[in-house]
Amino acid sequence: MQTINRRRLLASAGTTIFMMAAGSPAFAVNLRFQVIVYGATSAGVFAACAAAREGMKVALVVGPNPIGGMTANGLSRADANEKQPIGGMTGAFFKAMGAAYGLPSAFRFEPHIAESHYRGLLDDAEVTVFTQDTLERNPLYMDGNRIKYIILEDKTHLVGDVYIDCSYEGDLMAAAGVSHEYGRDGQEKYDEPTAGFGLAQKVVTKVKVRTASGALMPMVKPFPTTAIGAGDRAVMGFNYRLCLTDDPADRRPFEKPAGYNSNWYLLDLAKGFTRDGLHAGGELPGLDKVDRNNDEAPGENWGYPTGTRARRKSITDFHRRYQAGRLYFYGNDPRVPQYFRDSTNTWGLARSEFTDNDNWPRQLYIREGRRMKGMYKFNQADTNAGARFDDGVLLWGYDYDSHPVQNLEGPNGELVIEGSNTAETPGMGAKRYHLPLRSMLPLERQCANLIVPVCASVTRVVNCSYRMEPAYMMAGEAAGICAAHAVKDKVAVQGVDRPGVVTALKGYGAIL
Repeated sequence: MQTINRRRLLASAGTTIFMMAAGSPAFAVNLRFQVIVYGATSAGVFAACAAAREGMKVALVVGPNPIGGMTANGLSRADANEKQPIGGMTGAFFKAMGAAYGLPSAFRFEPHIAESHYRGLLDDAEVTVFTQDTLERNPLYMDGNRIKYIILEDKTHLVGDVYIDCSYEGDLMAAAGVSHEYGRDGQEKYDEPTAGFGLAQKVVTKVKVRTASGALMPMVKPFPTTAIGAGDRAVMGFNYRLCLTDDPADRRPFEKPAGYNSNWYLLDLAKGFTRDGLHAGGELPGLDKVDRNNDEAPGENWGYPTGTRARRKSITDFHRRYQAGRLYFYGNDPRVPQYFRDSTNTWGLARSEFTDNDNWPRQLYIREGRRMKGMYKFNQADTNAGARFDDGVLLWGYDYDSHPVQNLEGPNGELVIEGSNTAETPGMGAKRYHLPLRSMLPLERQCANLIVPVCASVTRVVNCSYRMEPAYMMAGEAAGICAAHAVKDKVAVQGVDRPGVVTALKGYGAIL
């Protein structure tokens, strides 16, 4: 993997150095690629490698997502298993994970094993990796309906034929002026029975959400006047997927974070504690490590999808402080039962993971962000019918998995956990379905050389099923092939022979 710095660029750029307009830096470096991928998520790595496999000169801009995204940052229990028909690069990934443990395949693995694999793929594919982000303001230049170039933070210009936005945030898509939405769609918008506010509510009558002084507890909101099934700007809860261990040689005890506030956890005290002690998470294969998928603060992240970078940093910093504080609270606060404190303190962060980031994952779990409004808006009727398309580039099936959106006060002061789907939520019968390539493509009049496999053109309901990392991986491979075909055929991405992309995917072992 090549990480190019400015000095090296200037030494090798030759005639690509040109004068800038008044008020700009005196020069900029103009580097040419055929395919440029933004966001080093699992989809981004696979998109870059798939395009390179097709003979393309490829750049990967890490941007807001560290290499491997969530799959290399704590999401160590993949939402897939050996019963699911997964081939192509995604199937090869799970085989590689298995090989690390002497197994045919593995769907549970350590974060550093996944990261090493992703870096190896990029090395082998000779993808040029830029570790910085684009400028926040004016990150790209449009020539009509085409992205001409993007501008990195050091003012380097990357010029490409086709761009792929693989970020969890969809920032490149938004900067290109592509239509999109965020939050929850209303039921009527796409005729979806599971859409909107209030369809999924869990009422916990034994938990009262006001303190003795009558104030609402932190992380609890008054019940809104929003109509059932109406749309809103809410998004499901985010959290870090922590890698914990109970191995004394590897365990780092939970520490009090800066800005610790024990009152944030009054709701935990109101709920009470189980006799079994801390449920640490899902075990990883043959290891004293677990993937802890917990410690959400629902409702504290709604500003993330379209927030400024400063706003997003504030949100991610809060979640880190909240999660670290919660585990410290469990292990040390005298109001927590002793057995639960003892159980908590048998665990700690794994010193062997995220060694360059204080043993903390680098990526917050962004379960939903923007959603494109592209050539085809994939909706709940498609998933419920198990839709098949001649341009279906991945085969996937998962329930509509929405985590809690917010904690509310019910009419009698009880806790209402809103937005988390359960088996009783209407319309939960999703079947295995194709995602069509058209759902990764913007309208041509808006952008003719951009592919969006992560923030794809799906409804919020569908995104609750589609948002899993294995689906993103498969989508990334398809996007890389689509980009290469557009370059070779000298057509807009919307003009690519879409069944031809399907044929190519099958040739590489994809199961469709």
